[in-house]
Amino acid sequence: MKADLATWLTKQQAAAACGVSTKAIERWAQAGKLEAAFRPQAGTPDVVVYFPEDVAKLAAQRQRTPSTGFLVPGPALAGPNGNGNGTTGRAQVGSKVGAGLILPASIEDLWQVIAAVVQHAVSETSQTSVVHMPAYVPLPEALRVSGLSRSAFRRAVAAGEVTVRGRRYRRTDVEAL
Repeated sequence: MKADLATWLTKQQAAAACGVSTKAIERWAQAGKLEAAFRPQAGTPDVVVYFPEDVAKLAAQRQRTPSTGFLVPGPALAGPNGNGNGTTGRAQVGSKVGAGLILPASIEDLWQVIAAVVQHAVSETSQTSVVHMPAYVPLPEALRVSGLSRSAFRRAVAAGEVTVRGRRYRRTDVEAL
């Protein structure tokens, strides 16, 4: 029995339901997380549609995911107007602040909180960068890496110690000199 594709969701509808981009929907379908089918339409190309229960399941999973955000208690207490203007009060170390937040009891604890916040921020925002080192380098780079003079480097090339491709030299051979 053929499924009723009229109730299935288009890519845009599925993306809106899950709160993601249409590209994410395509990736999920490609990974097998969403069942996809083509719904024929009169006079226009077929439209890709997605099984509503799969979309609802993924949307529910995204709603359950805990937030990675964090809140660091600040030292200033808000004044009676709520915006902090005109207040002279300051939170004391170890005192309760605002919505049940407690400042660290000592300066050492405060530094631990700051270090944890910085580490969290760096781990969330930074990406490991891989430095691309070309396999073959031009002569000036080869001379710099090897530390040889131009004539000594030319002798090493003539002796076959360095592989040459055009006017470039293999980096690993140059580094081995």
